[in-house]
Amino acid sequence: MIYLKYFFSTNRIRLALATVSAVLCSLSFHPIGCYFLAWIGLVPLLFAIENMKPADGFRTGIVFGFVFSLCSLFWLVFLQIDINIKILMLFGLILMFLYFGVWYGTAVLFTRMTSVWLLPFAFAGLDFLRSLGELGFPWLCFGYSQARYPAIMQQASIYGVFGVTFWLVLVNVLVYKTLKAKSLKYAALLIVVFGLPLLYGGLRIRPATGTPVLVGVVQPNIDPNLKFTKAMRDETFVRLLNISEQCHNIGVTTFGNPPDIVFWPETATPVFLHMPGKHQDQVRQLADRLHMAVFTGTPLYDPRTRDIYNGAVLVEPQIGITQHYRKIHLVPFGEHIPFDQHVPLFKKIDVGGGDYAPGSKYTVFQYKEASFGCLICFESIFTDISRTMVRQGARFLVNITNDGWFGTISGPQQHNDMAIVRAVENGVPLVRSANTGISMIVDRYGRIQHERGLFQEDHIVDHINITAERTLYTTFGDILPVICLFIIGVSTTAAIVKKRKTLLHH
Repeated sequence: MIYLKYFFSTNRIRLALATVSAVLCSLSFHPIGCYFLAWIGLVPLLFAIENMKPADGFRTGIVFGFVFSLCSLFWLVFLQIDINIKILMLFGLILMFLYFGVWYGTAVLFTRMTSVWLLPFAFAGLDFLRSLGELGFPWLCFGYSQARYPAIMQQASIYGVFGVTFWLVLVNVLVYKTLKAKSLKYAALLIVVFGLPLLYGGLRIRPATGTPVLVGVVQPNIDPNLKFTKAMRDETFVRLLNISEQCHNIGVTTFGNPPDIVFWPETATPVFLHMPGKHQDQVRQLADRLHMAVFTGTPLYDPRTRDIYNGAVLVEPQIGITQHYRKIHLVPFGEHIPFDQHVPLFKKIDVGGGDYAPGSKYTVFQYKEASFGCLICFESIFTDISRTMVRQGARFLVNITNDGWFGTISGPQQHNDMAIVRAVENGVPLVRSANTGISMIVDRYGRIQHERGLFQEDHIVDHINITAERTLYTTFGDILPVICLFIIGVSTTAAIVKKRKTLLHH
């Protein structure tokens, strides 16, 4: 009843402001892509929570977070999954939107207990916390809204995407302060804060240099609902082999030699490719005949433990499969039940997804001069996986994925943009092969060299330039959000102690 009273109380204007703020922030992400709205999207919310009691601020933050996630993640309703599972999923989505609401409500609560100047610390710190663990889900982290602005995004090479979130929220706070106080002091500070990343980006971005590696990217556009059917299996291999031949021919015609490596998407081969058989022979013969390595997603089976992994293998000419990677961070409830490795009872739960085991090794693939790390699908949204691979020697990143379940509205675009940020953070090129799109090649500054649209059979052939340079972020990692959490903890504790002392004195 308390929430009903809240909704229909005299706070309607403030509720409306929080809702407007949520919509503006949502529009800064795909599918609309008005990325600049992230610079001002929180301003209505800041006016809404002026002089609010902490408890009211918490509830207002929940409303903001619920509407923001609802408007940004509505595409999940259209996932191509079994109807019985979809009914269960709809209930889960409501809980997820409330889950987002609690995070943002907590950020506003901290702010109302301390100061509006601590909102950037709260957003950055809580976004980081939300990314941790088996249930980590950093989707909609504010910093990702700027992925298509390379000049702004270069600051991620210093402190990562959570630092970009900090910067964005600080910009919003300064806009709010400028409007509220009508002060030139805040306006000048806003210009400085907004301008510094642009200046840094302008100084950092240069023409791509380094050791060139010619790569091919295959986008076969195969219906994920049919891929693992027996009838579609041979057609899948025919399409993959034919597009790879096209990549070879373009390489020879345009660049004078075939690609060093051609990349296929996540689970491109709907068989255990590491096991001998006609399909492995087909891929090996292709690599031998065209003198180029093939890197593909494939399920992997361990006969000792009887575990199945979502994995990837490298097939080298004249040698065969030489290296493999097992996906480390699985999709909760899609590829496994969280914590099922620790609670055997959870293994009996079936929500219609896969039943994969998690890998544990951060494989860095080596081929000729190239060394690269593989991010399978969901792994591209986690900062620590790509950073660990680059620290262990990867000179570029490969993201193989199958986003065919997402439809066309905004899920594939949002997922794609997060992969772009991984390139900027670590200062390495990124190659993305997606079954139904979006496939792309991105340089070390996050500039898109090539991009292929959704649900079309296509390919890309071009050079990437690799270097041994390491960014500050790769070296030091997510120090900034940890500092933010510490400052929020200390400030909140101090505010509570001060309030108690005041109450005791009265």
